[in-house]
Amino acid sequence: MRIPLVTEIQRFCLQDGPGIRSTVFFKGCPLHCPWCHNPETQDSGREYYYDERKCSKCGHCAEICPQQASRLITDTKKGRVLEIDRDLCIRCMRCVAECPSLAREVVGQQLSLEEIKAEVLSDQLFYQNSGGGVTISGGEPLFFPEFSYALAKAIKEAGVHVAIETCCFQKWEQVAPLLEVIDLFIVDIKTLNGERHKEVVGGSLEPVLANIERLLASGATLRIHLPLIPGFNDSEEDFAAYLAYLEPRVSQLAGVDLLPFHSYGDGKYKQLGLARVPGFEELEDMALETILPFARSVKELGIRSVTIGGMTGVGKRDVVNA
Repeated sequence: MRIPLVTEIQRFCLQDGPGIRSTVFFKGCPLHCPWCHNPETQDSGREYYYDERKCSKCGHCAEICPQQASRLITDTKKGRVLEIDRDLCIRCMRCVAECPSLAREVVGQQLSLEEIKAEVLSDQLFYQNSGGGVTISGGEPLFFPEFSYALAKAIKEAGVHVAIETCCFQKWEQVAPLLEVIDLFIVDIKTLNGERHKEVVGGSLEPVLANIERLLASGATLRIHLPLIPGFNDSEEDFAAYLAYLEPRVSQLAGVDLLPFHSYGDGKYKQLGLARVPGFEELEDMALETILPFARSVKELGIRSVTIGGMTGVGKRDVVNA
């Protein structure tokens, strides 16, 4: 069984399923969405954040790096400058462990199933009182189907509601066992243009849609996430395609969540030494008023729950109805 690294166990979440939840973020994804706001979850291996604001430019990392992936130079205008070459890095993490100013932080920790279970079940009382539970997310949890199944089973056996956030880009044989242990599937549809999906996202759209159909046919409780990205899937043509797809499935869906692009992840890209894919470098946050007409059109189809920004948490109404 392939065991994923965990980037974070986020507690008291209100947007990853109903009620108060804990969300477990696995590290690793077979796709590469250029707008991803959790870029630290794409690579399945350990990485490190480098926060230049904390760095004292002492040069200790450059002295101890076995690959010379960190180099301290003197610039005539900027003074002491630390250069980092991530391509040379072998991810030994010695620079993280010995940084005196704590400017570096490991991304991705190895946790056993029992350790994750103990962490998320520590808030079991909050789940019970709010109708919440645990959400397995990423990255892509179906990148680790056996581990996701085992974790979900252990949590469900403790009497806790289990949701999974997934792009469903996997063989059905890997998805089907989860029907026994997952209470809510939250599935992304990034675009209904197959050519664009393959070119930009990095994988075929066909298995995603086929798995959604099989989940619905199996009676699974399923919400659709529609990430809305400027210049990628926010045209009238895109919206019409979404509406046409959703309409015949209205009675089968638990809800639809519209997720407008936001730039919250920009700081993570910088600290990971990553650059956004060309064409997606300077996307602007989407204003609520640009999305509301589409959201209302989705609601008018008869879908019971439509939100902007994800599940609306405890004691709140759907945004579209507000």
